[in-house]
Amino acid sequence: MQKSVRNISYVPVLLLLVIVIGGQACTSKRMARQAQKMEEEGLYEIAAENYLRSFRANPNNIEAATGLRRTGQRTLDSKAELVSQAWFSGNDRETVYKYLDALEYRQRIGATGIELTMPPQATSHFKEARPRFLDSLYEEARLLLDEENFSLAESMFSEILRIDPSFHDLSHYIRISRSEPLYRVGVDQLNNGFYRRAYHTFSNLLENHGSYKDARELRDDALSKGMLTIALTEFENTTRVRNAHNIIKSHIAAELSNMNNPFIQIVDDRNLDAFLREQEVAARLGSEMKIGRLMAVKALLTGKLTSFEVREGRLQQTERKAYLKEVIETVDNVTREKSSKTIYNKVTFYEYRRENKASATFHYQLSSTETGAVLVSGVVELGPADQVHYAVFDGETENLVPGHWEYIDKDSPKDNIRDEPRQIREMQNLFRARQEIKTADMLRSELTAGIALAVSEAVNAYNPEQ
Repeated sequence: MQKSVRNISYVPVLLLLVIVIGGQACTSKRMARQAQKMEEEGLYEIAAENYLRSFRANPNNIEAATGLRRTGQRTLDSKAELVSQAWFSGNDRETVYKYLDALEYRQRIGATGIELTMPPQATSHFKEARPRFLDSLYEEARLLLDEENFSLAESMFSEILRIDPSFHDLSHYIRISRSEPLYRVGVDQLNNGFYRRAYHTFSNLLENHGSYKDARELRDDALSKGMLTIALTEFENTTRVRNAHNIIKSHIAAELSNMNNPFIQIVDDRNLDAFLREQEVAARLGSEMKIGRLMAVKALLTGKLTSFEVREGRLQQTERKAYLKEVIETVDNVTREKSSKTIYNKVTFYEYRRENKASATFHYQLSSTETGAVLVSGVVELGPADQVHYAVFDGETENLVPGHWEYIDKDSPKDNIRDEPRQIREMQNLFRARQEIKTADMLRSELTAGIALAVSEAVNAYNPEQ
């Protein structure tokens, strides 16, 4: 009995396979009939395409296979005839491309396992025309390269490469035609003081085309000239929170260092006081201090913390009234019929709320050490906060139902049970809510880190070339 059940379980699968195979066979036969009609009308290439689709639908269709071989060969012969016609007319380009078209067709049909024969005369004409055509194209591309028409030269060199990858030193000339335009753009940008643009242009050249002329050295030169070396001064703090300004300063230095901006470098500020004193003396004597003579500092970042406050809120507790739902099952002593009764017991639970707040204001300015010009400035005002709102019940919460009651030991007309899904869900959410609030230390850390990030992003976005 078990064996017969197992055999029956295979019936739907076998039936599905029969339907699929039968459908493919029908499709193959229909396409073969269409192909035969096209063949009778002399439309051999169209007929071959229909035979190809028929054969792919059912490789066991002998009619499709023989039809494809027959019409495919006639199509290939026609394509080969076009090769000879181009050759006799002296058109080497046409001869080459007509042959490549015929070859691609032969390979496409051959992928099905049906081999077609390329007429030898077409192959002979192609082998004779190809070197002349490629030599001509090569010389024309070389001339275009000498004329600095890099785009068209690169297109022609690439065309030769597609036809004959082993032809001469194509990779060398393709590399020149692709690299030289970028190289010249980079040199022009560098000479005109657009150091950041030049750096990215040379980087693009090196990443995509490899080493070329002195591109690597020029990229390094652009980076050196475009580098913005920044020293962080001693930040001011007018608040009562000690050391907050120093924490912000260290965070800013770390953020800027981690932003991977090649044009920003934070200078060791251990000698900054000496640098500022020398700059002050130079200004008093009416002389100019050469940039970077001491530490190559090109910009100073100053900061002032004017407000910094964290307020911890008091935990507010509120007693709430509710009902504990209980379903009691009973059995009638006479009829033995079961019934259920729902009762609602009056209970209380506690709802809690608390909010911790923080706020800070920080002024910053990035100034040039050479001209005193303000490069970047702004004010960061942050106010992170955190709130918790949750409930606690001394018992199982899943059967709690919201509502109101006046007296715990007797009923009242004002009693109200709200045994509705939406209101129950809202109350249950309070029991599942987060109870831990962010501490004052956490909010202080958020403030200092947030200020540092905002200042660092503003400095990082500074681009003198825009």
